[in-house]
Amino acid sequence: MVAPNPTRQKAAREALARVFAQPTTVFVIHYACEHFDQGQGYASPRITAIALRNLGTGVTTSFSIHVEVELARRRDHDVATLDASEHTMLARFYDFLARHPYATFLHWNMRDEKFGFAALAHRFALLGGAPVTLHETQKLDVSRTFVEMFGSGYVAKPYLETLAATNGLSTSGFLSGLHEAEAFTAGQYYNVLQSVLCKVTLIAEVAARASDRTLVTDAGWWTLNGGQLREAYELFWRNPVRAISGLVFGVGSAAFLLVIKFMS
Repeated sequence: MVAPNPTRQKAAREALARVFAQPTTVFVIHYACEHFDQGQGYASPRITAIALRNLGTGVTTSFSIHVEVELARRRDHDVATLDASEHTMLARFYDFLARHPYATFLHWNMRDEKFGFAALAHRFALLGGAPVTLHETQKLDVSRTFVEMFGSGYVAKPYLETLAATNGLSTSGFLSGLHEAEAFTAGQYYNVLQSVLCKVTLIAEVAARASDRTLVTDAGWWTLNGGQLREAYELFWRNPVRAISGLVFGVGSAAFLLVIKFMS
């Protein structure tokens, strides 16, 4: 296990703190798709379900092919039907984004054109839509943030499932990405949607525990704090006068606050 870099660890904690300072403006997002190597005529896998959970209220909004097929009262699942349903689903999703232009989105590894916001935009554009663009400052990758906070290997892979088990969180309905794709191929659309709903709940819960510093991981005290002690040690040898001055100032400030509290 590699200990976190103190500077990046601090930045990650601050980023998470900013998110929880205004939780009603934040949505946890996750989605499911077909197999990445599904072997059809187009290179990108079809998007099958998307869920967004408001971090403050817990209200969850979902979009899925399953729902669109039901609303259209279609029983056939040919390519044309699925394309039309996917287009409508993504149009609803991007309308949601357009109505929340200043929101922040927490996600789990949605970083590139294989699996991420870029993949969603590509699919919608491929189907004739005009995707809404999110600024990078509106996105926070919880998975990467945890690595910066707790160090690499902070739990065993797969990280999200292990975090759920370690922290006693429910995984009812959870399917791996591979099993979501298999369920969709088998026509089990409802199971795919339930899995995505489970995942946004899990991401919200582990993020909240990390923010409260109650998330259980395999990272020990030394892994989490050793880098800061090492930096303090290096600072002392580079500039002992500055280090001692800082220590004296810190102790003096603490003592002053205690005196003020006692006198009041």
